[in-house]
Amino acid sequence: MPTWQQGLIGVLLVMAAAKGLGVTTSLSRWLMDVHWRWQTALRPPAFPDDIVIVAIDDKSVQRLGRLRYWSRRRYAELLDHLRHAKAVGIDILFAEPDERDLAGDEALAQALRRHGRVVLPFYQWQGRLLSAQGRQATERLMTKLPAAPRGVILPVTFAAAFQPPLSPLLDAAVAVGYADVNADPDGVYRAPVLLRQTNAGKLMPHFALAVACVAQGVPLDDAVHPNPLTLRWGQRRISLDDGVLHLRPIARRSDRFTGVGASVPTVSFVDALTMPPEKFAGKIVLVGETATGTTDIRPTPLDNGLRGVELNAEILANLLHLPPVRPLPLALQWLLIALAVGAPCWLYTTMGVRPATVGATAALLGLIAAMEGAFWWGQRLPQWGTPLMAWLSATLLMGLHRLAQEEAQKRQIRQTFSLYVAPELVEEIVQNPATAHQEGVRRRVAVLFSDIRGFTTYSEQNPPELVVRQMREYLTEMTAAVQNHRGVLDKFIGDAVMGLFGPFLPDDANLSALAVASALEMLERLERLNVHWQRQGLPTFRIGIGVHVGEAMVGNIGSAQRVQYTALGDTVNLAARLQTMTKDFQAPLIVSEAVRDESEKALGDAVAFTDLGSVTVRGRAQPVRVFAVRRRHASQEVTSDVAPVRQDQAPK
Repeated sequence: MPTWQQGLIGVLLVMAAAKGLGVTTSLSRWLMDVHWRWQTALRPPAFPDDIVIVAIDDKSVQRLGRLRYWSRRRYAELLDHLRHAKAVGIDILFAEPDERDLAGDEALAQALRRHGRVVLPFYQWQGRLLSAQGRQATERLMTKLPAAPRGVILPVTFAAAFQPPLSPLLDAAVAVGYADVNADPDGVYRAPVLLRQTNAGKLMPHFALAVACVAQGVPLDDAVHPNPLTLRWGQRRISLDDGVLHLRPIARRSDRFTGVGASVPTVSFVDALTMPPEKFAGKIVLVGETATGTTDIRPTPLDNGLRGVELNAEILANLLHLPPVRPLPLALQWLLIALAVGAPCWLYTTMGVRPATVGATAALLGLIAAMEGAFWWGQRLPQWGTPLMAWLSATLLMGLHRLAQEEAQKRQIRQTFSLYVAPELVEEIVQNPATAHQEGVRRRVAVLFSDIRGFTTYSEQNPPELVVRQMREYLTEMTAAVQNHRGVLDKFIGDAVMGLFGPFLPDDANLSALAVASALEMLERLERLNVHWQRQGLPTFRIGIGVHVGEAMVGNIGSAQRVQYTALGDTVNLAARLQTMTKDFQAPLIVSEAVRDESEKALGDAVAFTDLGSVTVRGRAQPVRVFAVRRRHASQEVTSDVAPVRQDQAPK
């Protein structure tokens, strides 16, 4: 299975787990709340001045007593002062008669009829069966609700679960709406359901929506339009996703002077009773409790102590005045997720860890920029957590997988090259694996061949144990001479040594100088080694070395069962022929004219080149000009100007 497919499966599993544990949704909610706070801080809003709360606040409680002891005549008196208001919503449930003042209920019903634009709430029963009287009242409530227009499809709610106001008040109110508001699982109110449908096909508006329809003078069934589901009054269009309104939070408690958001215009209930009716002309008035100790708390992204009536005011502001917001279209949301997953999967499949991480970070910035643009300028609400979690999981999974691949590749390179490349050069290859030329590439190299003279006779005349011992000491010294000049020990061919200079070096390196310096060090080490052997009464060696420079195919070459890092081509063949010529010319080191031309200046006065003339080489049409190489002074050290030489000493 391709790596990107493995990564995709891993990302899907992580995303499913994050979704199941609620991590993605919680992240989305938190980021959305942060953005709303940023927006209200950077663009301080003004709450619409045509929406006013008449608050049953601490001042009203001190003057009039606790709400449960109030006569409903007080509401009737208030409605007379609000007679010029465009619409009034009383966010108080009048479900039971006032046993202390039954006439107060009748006074309130008459005031509702006189005003003609008052909306009352109804509530949902919590786990209780309705009595026969309750069912009768609920059936009466359903007659107050309009039928759903053709084509409108909404979540169904069973009508038998609701508690309406008293029948006289229900008949006198112009409209009713359910006061229950759904919070998210974390208890914060962000997206209330404003419209539902009963099993009998009736539209059930939220209390704030019912008030908005009355204020606009548009019946609910005329305001609701299907396909897509929208609310329309005048030129204004409000989208409802399955009846849900996504709020733009702007409200904070009216008695708070710090924090972000705008306080809702508020008048104390007792003050409203003494204000001229003209003060409320053209206003939408909500009446509700804000006093200390109320249980009607509705936390929002801006204020965790917002009261229910204040939340209803915010819903009204969203319905009537504020620029509407909607979730990001599903197609765009999937496009962001595809970018979040696809970019890291592709980058880590085709690149190394570092460039892929840079690219994945750029993709993340693009992802964030797209979501920020949708929020700030498009009035759209992205699901922040899903693309971000997708990017994080894809980047971590693919990055770790790619890192493991690179570490495995580095281990393979160390295992492959450590036997015939100097340790410091191995680390350079590990840091830049591309230089390993795994598949074989054409590259300019200097090739060195050395061979022991008379090795066959030596092997016949000496015991195998001695041959193995001396060869081990000899090859150890020759390997050091090659690696000291950044060469690659290609192979041992019996008693012969093949070295390459250039596969892992920069293009401007003087490969010929490195190879010649290495060859001279091989001869020097052999001299010291022969002295060491003579002291022990052991046979000594003589060698011949040939060096040529040119292009060759370099890389891991071989069969399906076995490969070896080596070089092939005419350059290699000519170097081997030059090594053979050392017998004819009785010279330990012979190089081609190309090697002499390239290395002479770099090696300086320490080395002398002797022209041996042009010779014909088997397999080549043109003769080759060759040179013998020696030190000018035996004690003078030969180095190139390309790389330093380690002074590993032969045994004494």
